Amino acid sequence: MWKNTDHSEFYIEEKTSGGAVFERGVRQSKEHKAIRRIAEPLMKKHWKDKVTNLHRIYRVAEYLHKRSKRSK
Repeated sequence: MWKNTDHSEFYIEEKTSGGAVFERGVRQSKEHKAIRRIAEPLMKKHWKDKVTNLHRIYRVAEYLHKRSKRSK
């Protein structure tokens, strides 16, 4: 049904899923991008080519992201 149109895949996903799934995916994508943005300076300083450090840095970045959304 949607194959013959010139719409983007995101438009088709939005129309076929009812919007809720699409919105959740966009929200999750933005959250992951924010976490990566927080983790980038930490990676430059603390990574040292070790996977365990990488996991710790991402855990800290997730914590900082959640903490930044708290009410003050």
